[in-house]
Amino acid sequence: FMRIISRLDIKTDILIKSIQFDGVRKIGNPEEYADKYFKKGVDEVFLINNTGTLYNTKLSRSVVQNVRSKISIPIAGGGGISSVKDAENLIAFGCDKVVINSLIHEKPKVFSEIISIFGSSSVVGSVQYSNKKKETTYYKMARESTKLDLSDTLKKYIDMGCGEILITEINNDGRYTGLDKELINIINKYNKIPILIGGGFKGKSDIDIFYNHASAVVISSALHYKKVSLSDLLEQRNSLSYKNFNKK
Repeated sequence: FMRIISRLDIKTDILIKSIQFDGVRKIGNPEEYADKYFKKGVDEVFLINNTGTLYNTKLSRSVVQNVRSKISIPIAGGGGISSVKDAENLIAFGCDKVVINSLIHEKPKVFSEIISIFGSSSVVGSVQYSNKKKETTYYKMARESTKLDLSDTLKKYIDMGCGEILITEINNDGRYTGLDKELINIINKYNKIPILIGGGFKGKSDIDIFYNHASAVVISSALHYKKVSLSDLLEQRNSLSYKNFNKK
């Protein structure tokens, strides 16, 4: 059963969207968008403090609490988590999970401590990669190279105890060009844990392609700018789920 996740990128309490992890455009109020997607049936919401690691900012208590007060589906929060206390705060504010990228590469011991306190199921490891340069993955808003290829990065995240892994393609981000089909072979190799795919979501065809491979698709621009209908996507997902169930 594939989940459909709405990703809300936040900068100083405003919902924004970058293209290819660069430049930002203000969209509006994150609580209103979270509430709208929740009412239309989205499965989860990711709240990501977009420039957290670059400028050492944190996802604010008010954004998380306001979103939590409106929706009753899982919320994951991330961006700029640099300590156990940061993770603790997000859970206390109302997040069910935390999304972590840079910390894994910069402070692996702190990351391991977060896993040991909150458990794997509460931690989503985030991977940024370029479909033009699969020999490396990135962190710090795609500014720094991990010096690991995509396969080795996924292996590292699994070994370190991530409960889920979010893979976001940098070049397609915000451009509606479709999710990277080449990921399928890699996902199939590392499908011991749920793999979530984002970066360039285009429409129902992405759900068709990834339904039997990814645990979730993560969508931002296509929903914010109404390039796709959430109702249509959910209908497509449910139809595939029904067909798969009847095959068994």
